[in-house]
Amino acid sequence: MRTVEQMMRDQVKRRIASLHLLLLSYASRMESWAKKNRPWEDRTSHAKQGIHAGVDIEPDHLFILYLAHTMHYGEYLETGTGIYGPKKKPIKPVNKKYLYGPGLPHPVKQVKGMKPKPIIRPTVESFKPLLMNDIKKL
Repeated sequence: MRTVEQMMRDQVKRRIASLHLLLLSYASRMESWAKKNRPWEDRTSHAKQGIHAGVDIEPDHLFILYLAHTMHYGEYLETGTGIYGPKKKPIKPVNKKYLYGPGLPHPVKQVKGMKPKPIIRPTVESFKPLLMNDIKKL
């Protein structure tokens, strides 16, 4: 015959498993939504493909739900560059006299940069109330 303590432990284990499944479901939904609603134009689709979400479980049953970029330039898509970015300074050449690159009509001395086109924070903020409500129901 099972004791009350064993029954309580089983119930806690079931709740932990339920929470994990709920978070995995939200991770998948958030990733799909972010990929579908990204505010930038893809040139190679690598940035879109690099958006991923998941759930990590730390000791003592601490769950971490994350949504992130895997591409090195994901940070620049989120925060912007040049005068629009965190440093608020135009982009200038370091080792040469002019900037050369794709999208530039000709060599230039400086560019303003790119405005932020965030998707990670807006996705998390839009799903947060729904997730909190579902956790309360659980």
